[in-house]
Amino acid sequence: MVLAKRLKAQNKQLQIIFSSLDLKGNINKEILKNGFMVYILKDNKTKSLNDLIKNLEVDFLIIDSYDIYEDFEKKIKTKNKNLKILSFDDTLNFHCSDFILNHGIQADKKNYKKLVSKNCKIWCGSKYTLLRDEFFNKYKKKPEKKSIAIILGGNDVLNLSSKISKYLLKIDNKYKISIITSNVNIHLEELKKNLNVKVLVDIDNIAEVLSSKEFVISASGGTLFEVLALKKKFINIEVANNQKVVTDFLKQKNIKTTIKADELSLEKLKEKIEYIEKTDIYKKIDLKFSKDRLIKKILKELE
Repeated sequence: MVLAKRLKAQNKQLQIIFSSLDLKGNINKEILKNGFMVYILKDNKTKSLNDLIKNLEVDFLIIDSYDIYEDFEKKIKTKNKNLKILSFDDTLNFHCSDFILNHGIQADKKNYKKLVSKNCKIWCGSKYTLLRDEFFNKYKKKPEKKSIAIILGGNDVLNLSSKISKYLLKIDNKYKISIITSNVNIHLEELKKNLNVKVLVDIDNIAEVLSSKEFVISASGGTLFEVLALKKKFINIEVANNQKVVTDFLKQKNIKTTIKADELSLEKLKEKIEYIEKTDIYKKIDLKFSKDRLIKKILKELE
């Protein structure tokens, strides 16, 4: 969505279309609300996508899926000689694409040397991180004392937000805790029952809220990149396998903010809070977030 909106803002003539399976918890309504068309695929076979590409005369295909890699892309390329493909990749897989986008802060171009053809253009690292516009704004309001935001993704399947908030209140019952989540969170009703915690659902000012907190506890994926853009103190939870590349990168930089989901405990959380209170991690990391660099690259390829 960030990519689509920014491309459209730069070139109103672009016809941008989304296509996906009708999966549980999808954001198709949000896509439509933002003025883009959505085509639902009946299955995950190459034929379904290829038929759509042919019917809509697609010139440029952007793939963001953990189920689509080299073989799938090769079949699509074979049937569409002039089609250009950009593939999102944050797990270092083989691809048959014209462009690779790994917008993780840890991404390094040299890691793709044996994974893609020599003609494939690789855009990776913090220069290409996709951040929403609000994370490029400057927020001058001073953080509220003892305020904490917990943001572990829209669904938080493991219900870690609840567990962490309980630990925090045991560490200091004066903490003011806000949990940022969405309507697809299956634990939403349980979270709302905790009167000592504020639950913020589907808010549209996340950057402003995060900036007003003393520190943030986030997942170790895209949300963490947003926290880093705001230069907030943080503790990051490794909640999925694909986040290990990010947590390994932080470890290499001697940034000791990570807690693995299965190792979460009161003692571990207390230890990390003490660490972030006395450590400036931003002296250990060089981030080059850009709002338009990726957009300009893509638009140039569309000329």
